[in-house]
Amino acid sequence: MKRLAVFLLTLLAACQTPAGNTDDGGADGTIDTNTHEQPQIVLERDEVMRFRGTEMPELLERMDSDDPDEWLYVRRHVHPQPLPPLEFKDGNVAKVNYDWPPADWTKLNARQKAWRSYVLWPEHVRGLLQQERLVDTKGQEFQKAWDSAEVRTRLARYGRMYRIVYKFQSAPQYANDQRESEHWRQFAESLLAYGDDGRDLLVSNMILALTSPNESVIYKAQGVLIQVGQPAIESLCTALWTGHNQLVEAQDAKGETIYVVQTNANFPKYVIETLYQIGPRSVPQAIYELENTLDPDGEAKGTAWRFRKSFIELLGRFTDKRAIRALDAEITRVKIFELDRVELAKGKRVVDKEATDHATYVFREYLLQAIGNIGAVEGLRPILRIWKLDDFHEVSAVDAILKITNRRVRTLSEARELAKQLKVDLQGE
Repeated sequence: MKRLAVFLLTLLAACQTPAGNTDDGGADGTIDTNTHEQPQIVLERDEVMRFRGTEMPELLERMDSDDPDEWLYVRRHVHPQPLPPLEFKDGNVAKVNYDWPPADWTKLNARQKAWRSYVLWPEHVRGLLQQERLVDTKGQEFQKAWDSAEVRTRLARYGRMYRIVYKFQSAPQYANDQRESEHWRQFAESLLAYGDDGRDLLVSNMILALTSPNESVIYKAQGVLIQVGQPAIESLCTALWTGHNQLVEAQDAKGETIYVVQTNANFPKYVIETLYQIGPRSVPQAIYELENTLDPDGEAKGTAWRFRKSFIELLGRFTDKRAIRALDAEITRVKIFELDRVELAKGKRVVDKEATDHATYVFREYLLQAIGNIGAVEGLRPILRIWKLDDFHEVSAVDAILKITNRRVRTLSEARELAKQLKVDLQGE
């Protein structure tokens, strides 16, 4: 089994089309090439890791050439961008062009093949190859074009970095743990030598490793991320909004290479533990995530609580009272509802009241636990708010108050009196 997850799952499952849609984007599935530019080069590939570790580096090396035709050849793999599966307007799906992922990977129409070829390339590499020169109102350049010497050099460097990643990922695991640890250290140092781009690529690979079912892999990845420190925080927080499935290479009974989806339900726990070990510098980013991942109306609806509770748990591990305000706001801005799974399978969105009530209870318990762990007297206000909303939180609320004040109350009225004695502002509670 490989050290790290293969990229195929998250990349080729992107832009999913609603079930049941069979529009292939045209009677014959052809691509609209009504453009003055040369058409995109479409590759017939499905092994993402191998492409990125072998063929892509060779292509990107052409960006170091003095021949512009070489650069154009590389760019044509991602430009012009093919028609995406979904088109969005104002954050909502405006049009479905074709099924993605396809029902049968062996029977792709032309548009699906073009999109698969396009997403073979990492998003940041695609972005650089599509980048145009931009100037401000005073004519000052603030973005280099894709064919500038600076961007071409950066692309060539990415090719070399991805070759390092592939060599690391495809190497057999050492039986000797000390040699294996040395191998990880050398890998990390090799990427860090490439500056910020290398560091970011290292961080993304180490976060991917946290999905592994192998605890040895997880501990080594955590060690690297902790050493990277502050620059890894934002990416780690972003990972808490994602799932924890991975596609790994395995061998079937005949020794053939197959791809198997594996799940590590402990992924959020590993991310939280890593952020905690990086230290209190994680607090501002966790607060930022809660305050800036809301709907346009300033709320978080539906099942978003499942992800938000990870940030709440993380904040509860630090004794930083700056988090109290954000946790207090979570009480009312998170509007939880769970849908009936049976009805959802039929295409109907029906709220499951029992599941919603349970989810709401669990979410508020996370809040009480976190606020009590922080231990700041300001936390009494949100504790009282939650207790007032539902008496079922009484035990947890009493425990949280005890942690903060070292005093045990028996009723909500006693808790209010205690808060007043400690000069806690209960206005609006």
